[in-house]
Amino acid sequence: MSGGLGAALLDGLRAAGPREVLVHGRLRLSGDDVLDMVASAAGRLAASGVRRGDTVACLYGTGTESPVARVVALALGCRFVHVWGGVPAEVVARAMRALDASALLYAPSRREEAGELLAACPVGVREALDDDLYLAPAGGAVDMPGVPDGPSLVTFSSGTTGRNKTMAYDAAAEAAHLAAAQAMYGPPPWRLLVTPRSRYLPDMFVIWTLAGGGTVVLEPDARPDRLAEAIEREAATHLMAGRPVDLYALAEHLEDAPADLTTLRLIVYGGAAAVPARTARAAGRLGPLLMQNYGTSEGGFLTVLEPRDHARPELLMSVGRAVPGVELRVRGRDGADLPAGEAGEVWARSAQRMSGYVGDPARTAAASRDGWLRTGDVGRLDAGGHLFLLDRAEDRLPGGLYAHPIEHVLTGHPAVLDAAVFALPHTTASSTAASSTAGRVLAGVVVGRGGRPVDLDGLRALVRGALGARCEPRHLWEIDELPRTPGGKPDKAALATRFAAGADGPG
Repeated sequence: MSGGLGAALLDGLRAAGPREVLVHGRLRLSGDDVLDMVASAAGRLAASGVRRGDTVACLYGTGTESPVARVVALALGCRFVHVWGGVPAEVVARAMRALDASALLYAPSRREEAGELLAACPVGVREALDDDLYLAPAGGAVDMPGVPDGPSLVTFSSGTTGRNKTMAYDAAAEAAHLAAAQAMYGPPPWRLLVTPRSRYLPDMFVIWTLAGGGTVVLEPDARPDRLAEAIEREAATHLMAGRPVDLYALAEHLEDAPADLTTLRLIVYGGAAAVPARTARAAGRLGPLLMQNYGTSEGGFLTVLEPRDHARPELLMSVGRAVPGVELRVRGRDGADLPAGEAGEVWARSAQRMSGYVGDPARTAAASRDGWLRTGDVGRLDAGGHLFLLDRAEDRLPGGLYAHPIEHVLTGHPAVLDAAVFALPHTTASSTAASSTAGRVLAGVVVGRGGRPVDLDGLRALVRGALGARCEPRHLWEIDELPRTPGGKPDKAALATRFAAGADGPG
């Protein structure tokens, strides 16, 4: 993509001109409005001493001001540290010191966090993303000079597999992210409806939409009824539905309260394991609109399950095929490619991958080899190139088992809405040859559907019949709701702690 992300954003905003591009409640900003805000903020920051090649950190919020700040950084030719809510201050401070940050921007809602961060890492320029910044005297015409060298964007992992990791991407990777999005989601302009979250990916959907000359509607209320209303009101063409559970909630709401979705071309979801039975039900209600993405913080978009794939029940346990420009391999512990159908670690190679972990060359070297990135996920590829994920490599269950196939059997029962399978220490309950290895036993929880009684013994028998006795959870509990990580994945560490302590009695 000629000129990269910055040039695409400038072209998109200029093409929009007087047409609205950012909508948040009653606030409706045109392309011209955003360009004026960028010129004002860039001029003020430059007058304060921010120079091309500097590092600007930003505590992102959920309003229009935060994506505009990303455009401001590109207009200044500065690298940008995107700090979503929930990243510990010491992790952010470490990254800012490693990158010699000279400025901190922050959404007004995160003023208190900004104070804590500045105490740990003082910088010369600190600005709230408010009228004082965006309505300052204009700093001249907007340009996109590009970051001179090194990373252009830095962001953080969710920390669900340990401490938060800090990833850096160069300008070529950012351009590849945009190209992949446009290849999957169709030609711009889009009219995107997104629920503002503090995480990185929804914020990038906003940037990609602006780069295509489209319009972003930031819906502050994630309740399904509000989303359905906003789709109709704003004539959205694309919906960033978020996690599978959010998609399911919307589909179930529309079963009882139909809405006009005729403008929608695509509903995108991902970020956590889908439940095939619930996905099938959502696809039946919503029609050929669903698209699932699988990717990693380090590697960008890796696979896509397209709308037509959702009509094939046998593919709903997969995360789809490789995104254009991405190569996938499933490899054994020796790094050798495995044949179709065999399980191993998923490796990926594409222009979207990170340039490395900030300040951690050893971890960077361990994650990559000859241009290939290790995802840490275990899966298998079928003969058609569809990827079926089994679990994280580090989360292997007793007996060398993986959680997803067992969870799929459990959630396939009509009385089960959701499920999670995990391991407990041997001391929690008596072990058997079928379910215990190296001092751990297989356990799980289920969430019942609509008040139906759940036959736990029957569910164990269902798993035993489908996958064999070794896959049968020795302990199974019913709970009201799955705890989830900030990234939307079932919080299995919390579940293991809860049930290891015998919180709900023996299963």
